[in-house]
Amino acid sequence: MTKRKLESQPKLKLYYFDLRGKGEPIRLFCAYTGLELEDHRFSGREFPDLQDAGKLAFGQAPMLEVDGKHNLVQTGAIMRYLAKLTGLYPEDPLEAAKVDAVFDQETDAFVGATLTTYATRYGMALDDDAKAKTFETISTEILPKHLGYIEKMLNASSTGWIAGTQEPSPADFVWYSRLVDYIPEKAELTDKLKSLEEFPGCKAFVQKFKSLAAIQQYYTSKK
Repeated sequence: MTKRKLESQPKLKLYYFDLRGKGEPIRLFCAYTGLELEDHRFSGREFPDLQDAGKLAFGQAPMLEVDGKHNLVQTGAIMRYLAKLTGLYPEDPLEAAKVDAVFDQETDAFVGATLTTYATRYGMALDDDAKAKTFETISTEILPKHLGYIEKMLNASSTGWIAGTQEPSPADFVWYSRLVDYIPEKAELTDKLKSLEEFPGCKAFVQKFKSLAAIQQYYTSKK
């Protein structure tokens, strides 16, 4: 792909932790499209200080600062904004809705794991035994079901991208990050799930994404 060079792109500064997580799809997207991004990673008390100052609308990160005066939060909103800047968000309302559906499905697929991991944040009290049993169900039933949905969409796609777009859409970036970062590194998930052995379409999708020149360059620059 030829990197998109906007005549005048806004100044973009990402605020996130020094880990991949929710910030990585944003970093990968900017790398792929050629958007210049200042990748600021929290240190010390910077994150709680931003919370106390009211700069994080919902008290969470990532946050994308635009031109030093607009603070965008929520990964989905940030990704859609960047996609519209670079032409990777479909102009056709129907095609855009298809991308949105795949994007939103990522939240549905992983909400159980999120709630179990951060139970107290959501007003739940789960002991270690309850968490272990929940993650067993997530590994053997919940996530395989959702990955099956994505597998089916990939098998039906003529382009290799989940929503059938010509280039990777914002939805592909968030699903890729889950498949290569979250699932393999989540200790509570089973090795069988981590291997993706039952989902060859998902494995092929990961390799297709990794083979993109801009993504290869991004990873090389991080070594």
